[in-house]
Amino acid sequence: MIKKLSLALVLMMLGACSSESDTKESTKNLSNDTASQEQLSADRSGVEAYEQNNTTLSGEQNNKEFVNKLDDKALVSALRDGGHVIYLRHTKTVKDWGDQVSPALDLSDCNTQRRLSTEGKADAKVIGEGIKAAGIPVGDVISSDYCRAYNTADLAFGTYTKNSKLNFLPCVECTPEDYKEYATRVSPLMSAKPESGKNTFLVGHDDPFQGVTMPVVPAEGIYPAPMGVAYIAKPLGDGKFDLVAKIKPNQWQSLAQL
Repeated sequence: MIKKLSLALVLMMLGACSSESDTKESTKNLSNDTASQEQLSADRSGVEAYEQNNTTLSGEQNNKEFVNKLDDKALVSALRDGGHVIYLRHTKTVKDWGDQVSPALDLSDCNTQRRLSTEGKADAKVIGEGIKAAGIPVGDVISSDYCRAYNTADLAFGTYTKNSKLNFLPCVECTPEDYKEYATRVSPLMSAKPESGKNTFLVGHDDPFQGVTMPVVPAEGIYPAPMGVAYIAKPLGDGKFDLVAKIKPNQWQSLAQL
């Protein structure tokens, strides 16, 4: 009788342990599933997870729906003639986070900022090689003060000058007033006509571009994705410009064949 009772107690204890283990595993799996879903959501969107909101997601949709006004052959021919401003978002970084609002941010110290990843460095070189191979003349190359921007410029073109007008404002959840400030800062650069026969390259970030394009693509402008994407603009002067085309990092090389 005692043996049977002891056996029953052992079985009950094993069952409880198994149940507790199953519960922990179930909780762990649920946590993993939630994290996976969040990652999947971020992967499906070109907008970094930490800054997804109605404005950025609407701007991303405008990015997806943007249609080039010229076919590839006409586009590369126009670029070879010069006269365009190309806004290039920096290439891929190791980690996505809003360093523009970090209290530790120091624009003279790259260790306090997002840095280009190995893939991002390779993309920057591919972009530069594609532009050179396509015979597209490069004039001024203007970068923000952030390391990932001027590193992209350096790897792609071997030269750059910095202009703080391309920098971030200290916001992640930017307000309409913030975006208007971006437009005020960046539109003179987007609308300035380059030296004859050359193209100006601006190497910057997502939010400033979205802000400066809000008057051009109402109401939320264009959130430029993926990292390394370029938008071609025809400058019209007086703060005005016309968006002509979008080129992803791996598409420059194909233009060289035309």
